[in-house]
Amino acid sequence: MAEHDEKQLHQRLRRLEDESEIRRVLMSYGPAADAGLASFAASRWVEDGVYDWDAHGEPHQGRSAVNDMLRGDGHQGLIAHGVAHFAGPVLVEVDGDRATALNYSLIMRRGEDRFFLWRVSAVRWDVERAGSSWRVRRRTNRVLDSTGGGRQLFADVLHDLFGEDAR
Repeated sequence: MAEHDEKQLHQRLRRLEDESEIRRVLMSYGPAADAGLASFAASRWVEDGVYDWDAHGEPHQGRSAVNDMLRGDGHQGLIAHGVAHFAGPVLVEVDGDRATALNYSLIMRRGEDRFFLWRVSAVRWDVERAGSSWRVRRRTNRVLDSTGGGRQLFADVLHDLFGEDAR
């Protein structure tokens, strides 16, 4: 195998490993949040990371704020009655030690005798390599509703990732 081919193969393998690790970090958040593992779920963020969950609310600033939100009455009430944070497949674009990911977030809640779909959002994840692992720098959620925030978030990220092809 030529040295050039070996280098390309190494780069491709590194990219696949990075994408796999990023998916692992991102997809562990929902189950951890639903299990009440607040510290573990919050550990997905870098120390000063941001969780921008609502276009009209204040973002959670820092890993400790994400942890506090997950330990708070609102989230604890959801998991006590039955909730499932489901994330759709993740589109990941790695650029060196940073990456952007895009997916759907579906929140299902338990009703009287069934689960129902409560909220559907567009999600952008900005992640970075932190030492030997990947962590969330910023998560931005926008509800897919009549405000258009979710649609716009998807459009902006897809344009960033694919350029003019995403028009």
